[in-house]
Amino acid sequence: MSASLTLAARAARWRALVGLLAAAGRGPLVLWSLLVLASGLLPTALILATGAFVEALPAVAGRGLDGPAGRPAVLALAAVVAALAGRALCAAAAAHLARVLDDGLALEVHRRVAGVTLGTPGLEALDDPARSDQLHAVHEAERRGVLRRTAASLGMLATTRVRGIGAFVVLLAFHWWAPLLLAAAWHLSSRLFLKVTENGISFDNSDGPVLLRRAEYVRSLAMEAPAAKEVRVFGLGDWIVGRYGEAWLDALRLMWRSRRASRGLSTATAVALAVSHALVLGALAMAASEGALTAAALVVFVQAVIATVDLGIVGDQQYFLSQSLNLADRVERLTDGAPTPTFEEEHGAPALASAPSFPALPAVPAVPAVPAERVALRLDGVRFTYRGREAPTLDGLSLEVPAGQSLAIVGENGAGKSTLIKLLCGFYAPQDGRITLDGGAPLQQARGRVAVIFQDFVRYPLPLRENVAFGHLPLAGDTAALQSALDDAGAGDLPGRLPHGWETTLSREYEGGADLSGGQWQRVALARALAAVRGGAGLLILDEPTASLDVRAETELFERFLEVTRGVTTILVSHRLSSVRRADRIVVIDGGRVVEDGPHDALMAAGGRYATMFRLQAERFAAAPAGVGEETDHA
Repeated sequence: MSASLTLAARAARWRALVGLLAAAGRGPLVLWSLLVLASGLLPTALILATGAFVEALPAVAGRGLDGPAGRPAVLALAAVVAALAGRALCAAAAAHLARVLDDGLALEVHRRVAGVTLGTPGLEALDDPARSDQLHAVHEAERRGVLRRTAASLGMLATTRVRGIGAFVVLLAFHWWAPLLLAAAWHLSSRLFLKVTENGISFDNSDGPVLLRRAEYVRSLAMEAPAAKEVRVFGLGDWIVGRYGEAWLDALRLMWRSRRASRGLSTATAVALAVSHALVLGALAMAASEGALTAAALVVFVQAVIATVDLGIVGDQQYFLSQSLNLADRVERLTDGAPTPTFEEEHGAPALASAPSFPALPAVPAVPAVPAERVALRLDGVRFTYRGREAPTLDGLSLEVPAGQSLAIVGENGAGKSTLIKLLCGFYAPQDGRITLDGGAPLQQARGRVAVIFQDFVRYPLPLRENVAFGHLPLAGDTAALQSALDDAGAGDLPGRLPHGWETTLSREYEGGADLSGGQWQRVALARALAAVRGGAGLLILDEPTASLDVRAETELFERFLEVTRGVTTILVSHRLSSVRRADRIVVIDGGRVVEDGPHDALMAAGGRYATMFRLQAERFAAAPAGVGEETDHA
């Protein structure tokens, strides 16, 4: 049973790899296959032509090339030259097409992986640990150059095997047992190599990628900037070195365990190769000494014996092909149930040496995009539980937000505020209940109409222009619109303070780049959201993006923000209740449900949970000395 499963698994990997190569280009694949076949057959033709030439030499030596005796020698020599030239030409053409196929294969793999990482509407796929391991394994295979060697490795293996089969057929003319004996020995060597390769693949399919991910993460703590400050402040250097060594040793122990199983097979292979070659070559020598073989036949058979090496280990190409098969299987499992268009479906059959085409960037309009259409939201009995947890984060939450209203969401840590925002963005789907917009439209139609800035917003190490324009990319060339968004975010003077203005890369890791303070980054992120509003977004969500600002700066920014987004449906999330009291409406979430709802004054008059939290915060800030609890903002 296990053998049939192994054969089935191998067949599935071959189907996946052939499917990827076919998607990279069917025309080049067919022509490349024919060239590979010719490259494998021509060496056998060369062996036979060499034998014919040797057989014709005695007659030529006695009578010269003139006359009937010279014709066979000339034809045999011409066949030798033709076989040599044809082999060289076919190998060069096949190598060129292999590069074309490898480029197309890399593009196809990137397209399919991007379909998983970028094409899925939510985040469930990226939160799955098993899928994360698969993505990491694909990344590691690409880093090792597997994608750039697949067709070349497959071509080399196919050519080698065809050469070996040709030598096998030639040796059958000597004795039937000779090629069988050599083939059995070389097959044993192939099984040894395959066993070693499978051990490596089993390493990738077991705990190997997890151990390597752990080691690479610990290594990144020592090599990359984000953790550099805490590593030095807390003296974590020795701990990092120790944990890195432990993680690598754990991975190596797993590999060493699999290698120990191949020692006996290695010894048997060496003995089998030595004995089989000694027997066959001894039989050839004996036959030649007894006059049973001519010199020409001896030349042919000895070449064939040497060529049977092509029935055995191929080397690095065989290893890389095994890696390619494993990679194809992983890509197939990653994209199972999420089909993506192939290269030919999007671009047609590619020319042999043409570069792939890509969609043009959107045209930049002279003025900002259409005005925002206000979005109305409705949540009915929404229930959501994270993977691996038993208690729901949202438990029957219902909420209606009219178009154009500014809504503030408050609550204690863990109440479900950020989870609610993720559901509103479509990152996750509720297990129960539903979320609709504009009176019943599904949430999927909100793409492009919803803009959000999270507390952990991305600080792109790209020019300031892109960092703002990512809110609505068609505005990238409209400096006036971007400047207006930056003005409304309270950082209008930022381009003038940077060395290259809008084109300054926001990272000191690049030549001519510059770092921003935390407050400046938050204003850039807010400008990004405002650019989205100028691009047509009718719902704007701020999920605590101003946490690094002091209370006064945050309050002023929110007040200005509510002013410039008047008429746009706005949702604000903040722990500082004084910053959101100007919102049209405030809802308090606790236990995954809305427990209070109303404007600031009404909630304060009710004396409930909101009023208690507001007074506690007010007392804390009133009791703090001047400057305590506030950060200096240099934006």
